Amino acid sequence: MTPRRRRIERILEHRKKELDEAAAVLSAVRVREAAAKAESEDAEQRAKDAAESRRRLADKGSGVMEFIEAEEWLYATSRRAERAYQALLAVQREVEKVQVVVAEARTRMKQAEQLATRVDLQEKKVADRRERRRDDEAAARIAQRAAAVGGDR
Repeated sequence: MTPRRRRIERILEHRKKELDEAAAVLSAVRVREAAAKAESEDAEQRAKDAAESRRRLADKGSGVMEFIEAEEWLYATSRRAERAYQALLAVQREVEKVQVVVAEARTRMKQAEQLATRVDLQEKKVADRRERRRDDEAAARIAQRAAAVGGDR
């Protein structure tokens, strides 16, 4: 293996490692996204339940204290749902950023593979050229010997 080829192999290994690491980060971020989505949906459902509870109290004609408590519960659950949704949006933005990193790593990996392919082709061409040159030189020596042997007679 030529030094150039060894360098390219190291580059390929490095690019593969980068791609694997980026894919692992993406996987971890997607797990966090799924958890944030579940939390957001759960918080949203609790806020809807609080709104329904407050509406039922209003329809029923409950006391002022119960209505105030229901209103505070609705406010708290609505804020919690909003924070959960904002956290989900932040994780989704992070997923998008990591997807870009993975795409870039994949592009660099493909570029390194193309470089390796070009180097392989170039080395093969050089080897074929050397082999043809050796064959031509051997044929020329044989022809010279034949001419020398034939010329002596």
